[in-house]
Amino acid sequence: MKILIVASNMVHIKNFHIPYIEALREKGHEVSVMTASCEADFDIPFKKRAFSLKNLVLSFKIRKILKRERFDALLLHTTLAAFWTRFAIKGLKSKPIVINTVHGYLFSKNSSMLKRKIYLFAERLVRKSTDYIFVMNKEDYNIATENKLCKKEVVFMDGMGVNFEHIAQNEKNFEPKENIRLVYVGEISKRKNQIFLVQALTRLENAHLTLVGDGDEREHIERVAREKGVSNRLTITGFTKDVKKHLENTDIYVSASTIEGLPFNIIEAMAMKLPIVASDIKGQSDLLPIEQLYPLNDMDAFVRLIEDTSLTPHFYDIEKYKLENAFERNIRLYLNALEK
Repeated sequence: MKILIVASNMVHIKNFHIPYIEALREKGHEVSVMTASCEADFDIPFKKRAFSLKNLVLSFKIRKILKRERFDALLLHTTLAAFWTRFAIKGLKSKPIVINTVHGYLFSKNSSMLKRKIYLFAERLVRKSTDYIFVMNKEDYNIATENKLCKKEVVFMDGMGVNFEHIAQNEKNFEPKENIRLVYVGEISKRKNQIFLVQALTRLENAHLTLVGDGDEREHIERVAREKGVSNRLTITGFTKDVKKHLENTDIYVSASTIEGLPFNIIEAMAMKLPIVASDIKGQSDLLPIEQLYPLNDMDAFVRLIEDTSLTPHFYDIEKYKLENAFERNIRLYLNALEK
């Protein structure tokens, strides 16, 4: 088959899809990549604003490529790229098989009614261009099935797989100490909600927070930290590949994220057997026991969990999330759908 893999950016392709591309090619399929990069077979510079007019113009460019190349199947990833590619398919006489892998719908039960309606409308607009939907958490599965967002089948998968080779699996029990080291790994953004963790430092006078990553919200967070007088207890590392070093120096791994698919940063913390305190949202609630979750943006509940001296790592079942295990299952799911 002639297959096109689509995502918003090349980082996503390199982080998750290289093993799948190689496996499909080994099976004899011709695989091309479309993303915002000159490294891709088709360079489509998707704009971050989901409903940007520039993305509408790009969809006509995608349509021309699809008509010319006549792909047998499209494997779609990331919300923005998946929507505009399926929008480009509408009305084509000869349509490829379309598998939309949802790494996390950008709305949930915690989202505003308006946001849910807008994103559901968008998904319903392109559901006739969607054969299969692959999802990674229970809430997204329910969203896709209840709203009938594809023509054939909604398939559940345990993420794309996480490489644990750089993670040392050593158990770390929480012990009361003069300074508690909190760490979060991820892009610094409104969706990841690191501002909540910074504000929590005003209540946790013996805590130091390390944010591993970089992003658009960094300057805002640094400004708030100065205003709150907690700059001396906040470290922002910027982009780094050496995540292990920071996880090894962690007492409690924390997350205040507002929305997720199946967060691999939480899975990495589980692999390190760290105590984890995370917001009770989709994806995170699929991975963690209720004792380690707090209601989204509930500062009192978050502080209580951090100060809980009985907080210890639970037994984390991570085997199914290992890259080699998840990959074997997922490649079978993709091939089964394509063969149907």
